[in-house]
Amino acid sequence: MKILLINPITRNISLSSPDLGLAYLATALQRENHHVEILDCVNLKMTFKDFEDYIAAHDCDVIGFKVFSTDVLSVKKSLLTVRNKRPDVKIILGGPHPSYFPEQTLEHFEEADFAIRGEAEKGLVDLIHYLIHPDAIQREHIPGLIWRAEGHTKCNAPVFPEELDSLGSPAWDLINPCAYPFQTSYLTESKIVAPLIITRGCPYQCTFCAVRSITGNKIRTHSVPYIINEIRYLKSNFGINEVCFIDDNFLVFKNMVIDLCKQIIKQKLDIKWSCYGIRLDMIDKEILDLMEKSGCYMLTVGIESGSQRILDHMKKNLTVELIKEKIKFINDKTHIKIIGNFILGYPLEKEDDIYRTIRLTRELPLHGAN
Repeated sequence: MKILLINPITRNISLSSPDLGLAYLATALQRENHHVEILDCVNLKMTFKDFEDYIAAHDCDVIGFKVFSTDVLSVKKSLLTVRNKRPDVKIILGGPHPSYFPEQTLEHFEEADFAIRGEAEKGLVDLIHYLIHPDAIQREHIPGLIWRAEGHTKCNAPVFPEELDSLGSPAWDLINPCAYPFQTSYLTESKIVAPLIITRGCPYQCTFCAVRSITGNKIRTHSVPYIINEIRYLKSNFGINEVCFIDDNFLVFKNMVIDLCKQIIKQKLDIKWSCYGIRLDMIDKEILDLMEKSGCYMLTVGIESGSQRILDHMKKNLTVELIKEKIKFINDKTHIKIIGNFILGYPLEKEDDIYRTIRLTRELPLHGAN
């Protein structure tokens, strides 16, 4: 089958970086000998007219949309375009929005045929197999499938792969990192940066985060040799000299990160790197020293709020004092730049809570804030 995977038009144009999720799905489909393309409307800065022209000119059997809740209106408009230009194509939705709102997704997007929640490598492959051979598999047995039956929406339980290495490498040829202005998204030093992910899943209970609905509670991990091979491949094939680990919890397997740092040093990979998700309570001198020695120059930490009342409600298991202590520790003991993640407008916040957060951001020795 000819399958088109789409990162849709969005107002949030700063987030233009290679989409690992779509690339892993592409690999899973290619293993079944399907022809796969990825259309990144964000990176191409597409207008809806551009999208309409593209759909009219490209023949395909299945179109899959990655849907964030912020892009519901955009995706709705895009689905209407697909139905107008390609009435016979099968439309499948996936990503954070269907994962968190499975029942409502097909009710709102009447134009879609199916949706999938959670990690979709297995479910999408099975669904495509079902579309080709309807008698070979029952819809009830397709992991994560959201489907219609007898006037109702049915939602199958997702399946989360235990062995991440078994998924293979993301289809880098379809998300060529050299074609992305990753620097604008993550304040990185290099203009060309490749994202990598070591883990999926999160055991923490932060109230504002939807990651558990997408990747589950249990953390699973790639192996260190897998990550080393990915770095070597990116250096050899794309000339990549910098990577960014975009894990939600980069240090959750601290011994693995220690091993990774030691292997980067031992094998003289000569790579600069940053990481996107670190809990401050997991930082110590040993891991910071190894990270910096192996090429880490920037990390992002989840601070979220300067109000203890709000931090407690968020279930962050952090205190304002620990935040100050750990940020100062990183700043004093290393040359690693620190990016802070913050939330303004959290439910229950009052004006005083917001000003506490703003005052904290000005007090901390941060390189930048998201």
